[in-house]
Amino acid sequence: MIQIMKASAGSGKTYNLARKYIELLFRKKERYAYRHILAVTFTNKATDEMKTRIMHELFVLADNPGDSDYMDYFIPSVFPDEESLKNAADQILCDMLHDYSAFSVSTIDRFFQQTLKAFSREIGQFASYQVELDKDSLVVESVDRILDSLTEKDRDKLQWLTDSAMDRIEQGNRYALESDLVEMAKRLKSDEHRAAVEKAGAVESEAYSMENLGKMRKGCLSIIKDFESSLSLAARNVLQSVSDAGLEPEDFRNHFVSAVSRYADIRRGDVLKRPTDTFFRNSMDRDRWFVKSKSKAVRDASYPGIEISLQEFCSMFGAPYRLYRTATIIKAQLYNLGIASELYREFDALMKEKNVLSIDDSNTILKDIISGSDAPFIYEKTGVRYDNFLLDEFQDTSRIQWDNFLPLLKESVSKGCECLVVGDVKQSIYRWRGSDWNLLGKELQQVMQETEVSTLDTNFRSCRTIVDFNNRFFRSVSEDLDRIYGEVSGCRDFHEISQIYSDVVQKCRSEESGIVSITFCDKEMELQKVLDAIMEARAGGASLKDMAILVRNSISGARIAEFLIAEGIKVVTDDTLKIKSSASVRRLVSMLSYMDNPADSISGYMVSSMQVAFPDEYHSLTGLCEYLLREMQKEDAGMIDAEILYIQSFLDQVSDYSRINGNGLRGFLKYWDSVDPAIASPDAGDSVRIMTVHKSKGLDFGYVIFPFVEDVTLYKHGRHWCSPDFSGTPLGDAARSVYDVVLSSESTDTMFADDYLDELQKQYVDNINVMYVALTRARKGMHIIGELPSDKFRESVESGMTGKFSDFSQALFSHAAGLGLERNEEEDGAIRFTAGQMPDNWTGKRDNAASDIWKMSFKSWPLNSATGKQRLVVSRSLYDFFSEDGEAGVKASSRIRGIVLHEILSGIRVLEDLDMAVKKAVMDGNIDSEAAREARELLNGRIRSAIGRGWFSPGNRIYNEADIIGSDGMLHRPDRVEITPDNQVRIVDYKFGRSEESHKVQVSEYADLYRKMGYSEVYAAVWYVIPDEEISVCRL
Repeated sequence: MIQIMKASAGSGKTYNLARKYIELLFRKKERYAYRHILAVTFTNKATDEMKTRIMHELFVLADNPGDSDYMDYFIPSVFPDEESLKNAADQILCDMLHDYSAFSVSTIDRFFQQTLKAFSREIGQFASYQVELDKDSLVVESVDRILDSLTEKDRDKLQWLTDSAMDRIEQGNRYALESDLVEMAKRLKSDEHRAAVEKAGAVESEAYSMENLGKMRKGCLSIIKDFESSLSLAARNVLQSVSDAGLEPEDFRNHFVSAVSRYADIRRGDVLKRPTDTFFRNSMDRDRWFVKSKSKAVRDASYPGIEISLQEFCSMFGAPYRLYRTATIIKAQLYNLGIASELYREFDALMKEKNVLSIDDSNTILKDIISGSDAPFIYEKTGVRYDNFLLDEFQDTSRIQWDNFLPLLKESVSKGCECLVVGDVKQSIYRWRGSDWNLLGKELQQVMQETEVSTLDTNFRSCRTIVDFNNRFFRSVSEDLDRIYGEVSGCRDFHEISQIYSDVVQKCRSEESGIVSITFCDKEMELQKVLDAIMEARAGGASLKDMAILVRNSISGARIAEFLIAEGIKVVTDDTLKIKSSASVRRLVSMLSYMDNPADSISGYMVSSMQVAFPDEYHSLTGLCEYLLREMQKEDAGMIDAEILYIQSFLDQVSDYSRINGNGLRGFLKYWDSVDPAIASPDAGDSVRIMTVHKSKGLDFGYVIFPFVEDVTLYKHGRHWCSPDFSGTPLGDAARSVYDVVLSSESTDTMFADDYLDELQKQYVDNINVMYVALTRARKGMHIIGELPSDKFRESVESGMTGKFSDFSQALFSHAAGLGLERNEEEDGAIRFTAGQMPDNWTGKRDNAASDIWKMSFKSWPLNSATGKQRLVVSRSLYDFFSEDGEAGVKASSRIRGIVLHEILSGIRVLEDLDMAVKKAVMDGNIDSEAAREARELLNGRIRSAIGRGWFSPGNRIYNEADIIGSDGMLHRPDRVEITPDNQVRIVDYKFGRSEESHKVQVSEYADLYRKMGYSEVYAAVWYVIPDEEISVCRL
C-alpha cells in the first residue's frame, strides 16, 4: 500500500518521514532492514537533514527513549516496554553506523545515476562516464561543429542556410546565424521539448527532415498567400460597395472605412493583425456606421450592399485568420528547425567522445532502457533490492522521473510492502525544471489503486497571526484565480486552483501572536522600505541573523544587497561570492588570455604590470594555473592568501572543465566567458540573508521581508513547444511535429489557443504557489512590500469591486482590508496594513533546526564490551604506522617516510622547486616542520648530487609521473623523464627501500615504450635515494 501524506508548510514533514523510516526498521524482522529501504529527496540539503534526523532519533531511542517524541508511537504498538525499544534501537544504530554506505537516503538524481551506471553497456558508454551538468556548453559545441564541418559538398545545407538568411532579411529581422542556431538548439535539447514530442507522438527524424520542413514551408507560404489575396479582395469589395453607394470615408463614424482600407493593399512580408474589438462590435450594429448628418433614406439604401461585403470581410478573421497566423508563426522557425537531425547526431557523438552524459538526457535514456521492464530485472542489474520507498517533495517530481520510479513502486506494492509519498501541491514551484504537480494532485491515486491519503493540518512553525493571515488570504485568492481564469477561458465552472488550496487552512500550534505587515508604496521607495523594515525589526529585538529577504529573482536580490551594504547593513547572498569578482582570479585569467593571444592589448596591459615569467610549455591547464599562481604569489602573497577561497573554486572549475574537454587553453577561455559561477555562501554571523523564493523552499526564518511582490505576476508570456492539429488544412499531409511558439493573449487568434489557456492555468498555479512558499517561511513575523496600485484600481477596491488583479501586489491590496489588517496612511504616501505585534522573544526553538540536536550528554561506550560485541577491529594493513615508543607516521615508519619523500620529488622539476614542494607536504599534513627540515636537507644534497650526473637540468623537457599508454591499453607511469634538446631520453624511478630485481624490469619496460615512440637514444636507471645509488638499466 502507498500512503500519501499531504504536508502543508511547517506541518512537520521531516519529522513524520523520519518516524516512518524508523517504524519500518522496527517492524521488519530482518536485522539489516535499512539495506532495503530507500528514502528519496530532491536536494542535498534535504538529504542531509533527513539522515541527521533519523540518526539522531535512533541515538535518543537507544540512549534514553523517554527523551524522544517518537516513543509513544512505538510503545506499545511495536514494543511492550522501553527496554526492548532501547535494545532494538541500539542494535540498529550500531549496524547502520558500521554499514553507513547502505543507509540509502538519496537525491532522486543520484539514485537514477547509480541505476544508470549499471546499464552503461546498454547505453554504449564506458562505466567511467561523467555526468555533465552544463548541457548548454555541449549544445554550443555541437552547433560549432556543425558549422565548422560544412563544405562545398553540403550544397543542400548551405542552400537551406542561405534561404534562411534571405528570408529573415526580407522580413526586416536581425540575422545572426550562429546565435540563432544556438538558441534553437538549446530549445531542441530541453526537457520541455522532449515531453512535447512524446505527448504529440511525433517522430523527430520525420518531423525535422529537410523533406518535411520543405513541405511545411511550401504549405505555409500557400496559406499566407491565399489569405492575403482573399482578405485584400474582401477589403476592396467593402470599399467598392461604399463607393457604389455614393459615400465617402468621411460619412462613416470612428474611421470605420479607414480600418478596412489598410487591408486592401497588403505589402509582402507584413504580418497582418486583426481589427479591434470595437470595429467588430460596430460592424454588427448598422446604427453605428454613419455620422448623424446622413439621412435615413441614404442609410437604408446603402445597408444591403455594404452589409454583405462587410460580413464577408469580417468572416476572414475567423478560422481563415487563425490558420494564417499559425502559418506565419511556424514559417518563421522552419529554417532553424532544420538543424535538429544534425544536432542530435553531433550531440550524441560529442557525449561519447568526451565520455559524458547530460543529466537531463540520462533520465530519458534510463526510461528507454527500463520501459516495460519489471523491477527484478532492474534490481538484478543494480545489485540492490529495495522493498520500501519513501518519496519526499513529490510535487517536484517530473513525469519522466515518475515513469522511471513506477515499476519499482508497483513491485513493492505487489509484495505487500509499505511506501510513503509526501508532498504538497501548494509548494510546487519548479515546473520550469520539469516538475508536474498533477502527479501528486491527481494521477498517483489513479495509477496506484492501493492508496491511503492523510493530511498534516497543524502548523508547528509560524505564530498565530501569520497562520491566520495565510489561511484567509490563500483561500480567498485561490477562488479569485478560478474566477479570473473562467472569464478568460469561457469555462465558468472552473475550480481547479481552489481545489488545490482546499487544505490550505491550518491549525496553529504556537500561542504567540507574531506580526504581519504589508506596505504599498511607489516603486522607487521599495528599497528604503526594506531598510525601514529591518530597522523596525531590530528595534523590536530581532538580530540581523534572524532576518531573511526573499526576492523573485537574483537581479532584485543584487539591487537590495547593494543598497543595504551602502547603508551599513551586513548581508549574505550568493550573488556577492561570484568567482569572477576576485582580483586574483581576474589577473590569472588575464595571463591565460595573454598566453593564448599575445595581441590582446587589454590582457597585455594587465600582464605588463606584473613581474611574471611565463612557462615555455605546459601539460595540463591545472598545472599551468598552479604555476602562474606561484609566480603571482612571489609578487603579492597577501592577495593570494586573502582570496584563497576564490582561487580554489576557480581551480575546481579548471579541473572539471579539463577532465571532460581536455587541456585546450582557448576552449577553456571561451567556456569561462560564458559562465558566471558562484561560491556557496557561508554563514557570516549577524547578517541579513538574501535569497530567491525558490532557494528558500524548505527553510524558515524568524523575520521575513518580501519586497517587489508586484514582480509575482499572474502570467508572463514565453516560448513553449506546441503541436497543433492540422487535419483538413493544407498542412494536414505533413508529419506530426512540435513548434516553438510564444504564447500570449494574441495566441487566442491562432491554432495555439488551447495551448495558451493550458499555460495560463499552469502559470496561475505556479505564481500563487510562489506566494505561498514565500509567505510561509516566517516563524515570528513578516513584512511584505509592494508597489502601490493605481488610483483607478484603489477606487475599484474601495467601492467593493475586488477579485480583479494582474499581479499579487494588487491581489494583496484588494484583500488586505477584508483580512482583518489595520490600515494606516503614512506621511510619504505609502499605505500600510498591520496585524498582530512584534514578538518579545526571538530565540524560540526551531522545530527543524539541525544545529542543536547533538547538544546532549554522551555516555561512555566500551569499544569491545564484555558481551563480546566488537565495536572496533584493528586493520593490519598499516602495521608500521605507530612505533613502539609512541611515534607515528613519518617518524615511526621508513615505508611512510619513503612515500612522503617520493611525493615531494614528484613535484620538483629543478632544484629551485624543492622549497615549494616541501611546503606543500607540510600544508597537506604529511610531515611536520621538523620532518620538513630533515627532508629539505636530505633531498637538497641528493638532488645536487644528481645534477652532477646530468639530472634536473632546466634545459631539458621534464615529465614528472606522466602516464604512457602501452599497445595493450595499460597505463605506465615513470617517476621522471627528461628529454634533452638533442632528443636523448633519460628515465629514472625513485626507490626508498631495498634493491629488488623487479625495479630494473619495471624501468626497462619504460625504456622499451620510449623506443617504440621513436626515440633511439634512451637511458634508464633506478635511483635509490637514501644511499644515493644510481643503477643503470639501459645505457645510451
